Amino acid sequence: MAGYRPLFVRKYETGLVQSREEFILPDDAYPTLINAYIWRERIKRKQGFQLLGRLRRVFDTVSIGNSGASPWTFNLFSTVVPPITEPNAEVELGSVVIVFGGITFTDQGDGTLTSITPGNSGTINYRTSSITLTHTAGAGVAATATFNYYPALPVMGLRTKEEATINSEATIAFDTTYAYKYAGGWREFLPGTTWTGSDSDFFWTTNYWNSTLNFKIFWETNNKDPIRYCDGTVGTNWYDFTPIINAAGGTLQNALVMLPFRGRMVVFNTKEKDDPVVSKKEYTNRIRWAAIGNPFTVASAIVAVVSADAWRDDIRGKGGFLDIPTTEDIISVGFVRDNLVIYCERSTWQLRYTGRSIAPFQIEKVNSELGAESTFSAVQFDTSLVGVGDKGLVECDSFKSERIDIKIPDLVYSFQNDKNGVKRVHGIRDFQNRLAFWIYPLASINGTFPNRRLCFNYENDSWSIFTDSLTCFGTFQPSVSRKWSDFPFTGQGNSPNSWQNQNYPWVDRPSQFPAIIGGNQQGYTLYLDAQVANSVSQTINDITGLTPLPTLIKSVNHNLESGQIVEITGIIPTNDFASLNGGIFQVLKVNNDTFQIFKYNTESKAFSTPQTNDPGTYIGGGQLIIRDNFNIISKKFNFLDEGQNIQLGFIDILMDDTANGAIALKVYVGYNNSRPSNTLPENTTQDTFFNSVVPTSRVSEFLSKTFRRVYCPTRGDFITLEWTLNDEQMNGQAQQSNVQIDAQILWLRKSGRQLPIGV
Repeated sequence: MAGYRPLFVRKYETGLVQSREEFILPDDAYPTLINAYIWRERIKRKQGFQLLGRLRRVFDTVSIGNSGASPWTFNLFSTVVPPITEPNAEVELGSVVIVFGGITFTDQGDGTLTSITPGNSGTINYRTSSITLTHTAGAGVAATATFNYYPALPVMGLRTKEEATINSEATIAFDTTYAYKYAGGWREFLPGTTWTGSDSDFFWTTNYWNSTLNFKIFWETNNKDPIRYCDGTVGTNWYDFTPIINAAGGTLQNALVMLPFRGRMVVFNTKEKDDPVVSKKEYTNRIRWAAIGNPFTVASAIVAVVSADAWRDDIRGKGGFLDIPTTEDIISVGFVRDNLVIYCERSTWQLRYTGRSIAPFQIEKVNSELGAESTFSAVQFDTSLVGVGDKGLVECDSFKSERIDIKIPDLVYSFQNDKNGVKRVHGIRDFQNRLAFWIYPLASINGTFPNRRLCFNYENDSWSIFTDSLTCFGTFQPSVSRKWSDFPFTGQGNSPNSWQNQNYPWVDRPSQFPAIIGGNQQGYTLYLDAQVANSVSQTINDITGLTPLPTLIKSVNHNLESGQIVEITGIIPTNDFASLNGGIFQVLKVNNDTFQIFKYNTESKAFSTPQTNDPGTYIGGGQLIIRDNFNIISKKFNFLDEGQNIQLGFIDILMDDTANGAIALKVYVGYNNSRPSNTLPENTTQDTFFNSVVPTSRVSEFLSKTFRRVYCPTRGDFITLEWTLNDEQMNGQAQQSNVQIDAQILWLRKSGRQLPIGV
């Protein structure tokens, strides 16, 4: 086209910028970058979750009392001792075996229990754990059950326990009540100990000292229950740790953070008893330490050698404490070189080692204005510690403390503060991809749990935002390497669903490599950014058919927003609502536990048709797959420096080819950010010359990348581009295709003096 000149946008580095007006941004800056990010000079769509497992408890042959007369109806959760009381607990499908009178009933995973003994059968409701057995054994016969269940409690910690083998760490998961370890699936770790924290009392852990049998000792605190430790060996337990700290018999009761430092166990932000009879007191600005070496004052089954006065602060050279000269709480701690950086609420300090046995540590102030509000937001970098405070994301190198979020200076002010929102911010570093993440609850959503993940590419200082629902981060070392055969690709040869045609970059996950995982509010644990599309990540607690009104889905603490798209799967085939399996629906949020669903309408090309179902009985199995969209909105391109309007002729976009994918383009004129010029209602004639869909399907078996040309002639004072998925694509296979933008060529020209169009 005559007169057009190319604007070549490539080598992406700037990323999300919310600190400047959109018309003066660099060409590779984006005021909106949702579920996409800058990575090694390209724009990539966020990858999806892969299910690791749900936190579950395993019951091996427990008594359920004596049988009742046939048909015998009982509730499994209330029959076992002690009873299971988690309000949203679910029986694991196919896990139940009941034995009495020489008859065995086996769960088939479809709501039925069968027996090889004629005349014996049963049914189970996995959601309520109600069981009915028709049997020939008679009443009053001792019965046992074997089963697994999901407590469905929020994941409150994914912590690393060092093992005896070099480069081998176990992941210990916590919810509000139980601890778990992965062994072919999550199961309770050292059963018999429970915790009483709320859904904002997260677990801090550390590894220090060895047990009598030379196993490494693992410590935990949730700042609510007693500090506990274990070595993880079979037959042992968790042991409470309340050392005596003075001659009066006072004890350390709890701490927010604990770390070994310079050969001593050190705790921060403590709860203590000054003597045995007084109430527990909080010393939120206190640092307390033990003597060098052995921190144990009382023997246990795994610790025989103790030092009874190790924590005594009234014996010179043993334990001690110091209080930071501030009324602020100690919030978080991390190492920087050979010092400890301590974040208080609104200030930063460092703890230095003095080398003197009487006063081994001294505290120094680093910054009087910048601190952190979130204990688990502190992310360790090579030469600094980054935490999230009330004024921004703060980096401290032990000499100075400063903000690093200059491109997004107002983001922290959008975090939710009520419902313990500041305690819920968690961070982690992805060493392999050179990224860091923080989850946070967005105040405007008014939920309880985090609903956003902030992504920081520290290689080029770029930011983006993901719409994830997680409660905490951790790492997990798989016992075997990941293989292509692990993925659910069922097609063959050139089929779009064959593994050969999955063209997204393969990032291997070798055995024992610490992969990044996250936990969510329903007890799911997930590999982060592991595959193109998400796997299941939420459960369905109930379904209510309300014909002619939209069907109501109950998923407690779902954390979904109106407009999000979900796929339903796993409902037991014999269930009244099995027809919903495989369905893709848009969510209309009713409250934090329920939502209505709407299906795609091919005429309106939107999710505008209510999904209706007749009343029925839901017995469990259903789960949700969240189908993420992405949103990339450019700067407002212009010729302001020449006093001219701008005209866009077409765009050449270099992208990865996919088996069967497409994305949508929306073009906006001026400051009209809601009505694209190339789609209805602005493009009233539906002129097909105006492209709004960009196919990415492979054009040649020999090419992995292709320039796609998009015609979108548009004239105005400003032009803005948006790349996303439309509703038709969200409902189809395009949503499950990779998106990577390597370069864009915008063909532009000047189009008359600078005046609003029509003036």
